[in-house]
Amino acid sequence: MSVVPSARLYWTIWGWLAGLMLLGVVLSELSILPIARHTLLLIVVVLSTIKAVLVALYYMHLRADHRLLAYIALGPLLLIALAVGLLWTGTLVHL
Repeated sequence: MSVVPSARLYWTIWGWLAGLMLLGVVLSELSILPIARHTLLLIVVVLSTIKAVLVALYYMHLRADHRLLAYIALGPLLLIALAVGLLWTGTLVHL
């Protein structure tokens, strides 16, 4: 039996999504912080990944599904992380 989430939970998740989006935009548009471009890109990608996980868990209702479905959903995320890691280490080598 699944529990129906409350409207307050959805508004809370929406607030987190809006805040993470705003933080990503501010970090990418304002160059006042002394952060390397690659590090900034990594931060924005991590923020976007967190937003995608929140959407999948709460708005797509994957939190209530079986664990097998979660493992299936994690497969592509691991492949993306591996690809980004390989690209990032290759970029660091050539700097």
